[in-house]
Amino acid sequence: MKLKYSLLFFILFICTLYPAQNIFIEDLKNQLNGGHISSAEKFRIYNELTEYYRVSDQYSTAEKYVLQQLNLAQKEKDFAEEVKALTQKGIIKLNQSEYDKVPPIIDAANTIVQKSNNKIAALYASYLNIYYTNALGDPENTIKLIQKVLPLIEKQPSEIMLNAKLNYLLYGIYTEWNDAENATKYAKKSIELAEKSGNKNLLSSTYSALAVCYSFQYEKSGNLKDLKPVIEMCKKAVGLYHQFPGHVSAHVHAMALLNLINYYLSYPVMTPEIRSEIQNNANEILNLTQHTTLNQGMQAGALGVLSNLASRDQNDALSEQYLLKAEQILLTQQPVYYHVMINVVKDLAQLYAKQKNYQKAFEYESKVTEYSNLLFDEGQAETAKRLEAQYQSQKKESELKSLTEKTASLKKEKLLYIGLGIIGLFGAFFMFRSYHFKLRYSIERENKLDTEKHEAEMQIKLQEEEQARLRAEQELLTLQQQKLQSEVLASHLHIQHKNEVLQQLQTQLSDTDINIHQVVKGENRVDNDFEKIRFTIQELHPDFFKNINERAKQRLTALDLKYCAYIYLGMDTKQIANLLNVEPKSVRMTKYRLKKKFGLDENTALESFFQGVFSE
Repeated sequence: MKLKYSLLFFILFICTLYPAQNIFIEDLKNQLNGGHISSAEKFRIYNELTEYYRVSDQYSTAEKYVLQQLNLAQKEKDFAEEVKALTQKGIIKLNQSEYDKVPPIIDAANTIVQKSNNKIAALYASYLNIYYTNALGDPENTIKLIQKVLPLIEKQPSEIMLNAKLNYLLYGIYTEWNDAENATKYAKKSIELAEKSGNKNLLSSTYSALAVCYSFQYEKSGNLKDLKPVIEMCKKAVGLYHQFPGHVSAHVHAMALLNLINYYLSYPVMTPEIRSEIQNNANEILNLTQHTTLNQGMQAGALGVLSNLASRDQNDALSEQYLLKAEQILLTQQPVYYHVMINVVKDLAQLYAKQKNYQKAFEYESKVTEYSNLLFDEGQAETAKRLEAQYQSQKKESELKSLTEKTASLKKEKLLYIGLGIIGLFGAFFMFRSYHFKLRYSIERENKLDTEKHEAEMQIKLQEEEQARLRAEQELLTLQQQKLQSEVLASHLHIQHKNEVLQQLQTQLSDTDINIHQVVKGENRVDNDFEKIRFTIQELHPDFFKNINERAKQRLTALDLKYCAYIYLGMDTKQIANLLNVEPKSVRMTKYRLKKKFGLDENTALESFFQGVFSE
């Protein structure tokens, strides 16, 4: 029976995300109907009334106040309050599993945010989107969205409640994942913020949340010392109702009592004190729910607890009475809350089986199967609705992303065209200016070029005349040089020949009385003149002997150089033989040897070769 009738894990998470009012409802209505309050006060009251009726599952009444809040916000052009009202409206639809009606509400809220650029409106629009994402069963994205919004909310001290609700939502997600560490972290943060806000309703819910976090350790260890902090936290949640009368709603207090009862039932041994407190708390739940509506689940849970106590006392008749009453109460709510109903009919089936009333036992076992199937079908239908809503949401996001990208592309394209247009205008202007400038410049340039062309033509003509004069002078100098070269070389050869003859004469006539020494002395004077002539040759043709030696493949003797000079001067074989006083045959042999030294073939004349060398 432990935790069988607890609604905490099924109801508390949904109902306390928006805690109920912290003042009496009638007082709120009276203030609203008084007509002597400011618009800001009216908005506060509308929010309080909407909260109260929504968490009490009285959705039609809650929507009535949402509509009034919307009308006033539109009249006053208060964008933040308008988005707050739309957020309440969207959450009401989600609590009724009307997922398909929420996206248009989200779009309306986002439109107001874009139009107004109001930060508070943006935070509530984001909260509605977060709540919708979580309701569709997408906790991962819910966490990402919350972590993105939390830093912005923390910068708004006036929105402590919204901050607390987001932390409470994170607690719920991590609780579903059995992540005790993170669940505890966000439950404690919710308590801290709830204490700052002064909202005792929210504080009661956050105390109960932390009790759930502490219960993870007890379930793991089974040690009673780990159950103690769980009970203490539940008692804190329960104590707020009596500590601050009127500040905690009957609905939230009943939930806290039911939570405490179920943890008391976890004790392996029930002391009289614990049993008495369980019974008193169950009766208090029944008393509280008599004055509220749509609380059949909590009433049936309290009756189930009383049935459990009667069963422990072996009072089957009283246990049966409580269970039958719980069944009847649950059937008055549509749709039936199958989670609790299954536990009720299962206990009735076990009770009748114990009494050996097998017909009744079979009847309620059949109901267990029937309600289990109905719960399964309900879950399947709910899952199908969520999946459809997820598909539509993803489709819309995809279309929105595509549209956004297209819009951005068009915007860039438009800006590009505008930029190109501006560049084109500037370009056309500068082209126009440039055209006139170039036209004026081209005219001036053309005139200048004509002048320069005329001057250039005159200069060219003068240069051509000067070059013609220089060429004529060069040709004349060349002819003179060639003539001088021939004369100088001839003189040189003649002088050399004369010296050889004189040497011969000196040898032959050494015994005679002829004063040959006087002749030789005269010839030596001629030799000195030859040196002067040789110096003249070097000036007229300084590279003569150098070029001859460079072209030779083998080293040239002094006699070879003589022959080269004779050949260069155009002397034939006979003339060279007479000059050198040798046989023509010897001259021909020397010419043959010179060809080999210069690397010439037999068909190449030495005369042509030398002329070619000195004409280069």
